Amino acid sequence: MPLEKINPRHLREKYQDWIGKRVNVGLTTYHYICGTWKETTDDQVVFQIGGNEMRVPIAEIATISDAPTWQAEFFK
Repeated sequence: MPLEKINPRHLREKYQDWIGKRVNVGLTTYHYICGTWKETTDDQVVFQIGGNEMRVPIAEIATISDAPTWQAEFFK
């Protein structure tokens, strides 16, 4: 399904279980994040990476997996 046709409300519900967890996230822009998933708004996800907050459009999320506690937090 093309990204522009996905309802953000459905994505919020789909990703609700990740809130508060440390995750590795692959983005459609070929970037990667390792950090804590703080919250999901209508069209964005808020991550805590180190001491910084980062907002990512929810439609850019390609993959999600649990991150081990020993892994450094990063955005690349």
